[in-house]
Amino acid sequence: MVLNEKALKTQESGFTIAHMTEDERGAAAVEYAILAGLIVLAIVASLTAICNTISDNFQFISDTLLSAISG
Repeated sequence: MVLNEKALKTQESGFTIAHMTEDERGAAAVEYAILAGLIVLAIVASLTAICNTISDNFQFISDTLLSAISG
């Protein structure tokens, strides 16, 4: 996309700032990368919390069984 005639002439010769401001393909990729990062962060945080809870439950079961066996 061309903003004006000056940008068109400059664009024909190569790199332009105007051309960069019109191209938004990279912005979408960055947004998807941020979204994926946030999803991974949420998964890691929830797995950490679940892991601690499961570990505590197994420790409780272990302690209960040991106390029942020892009498």
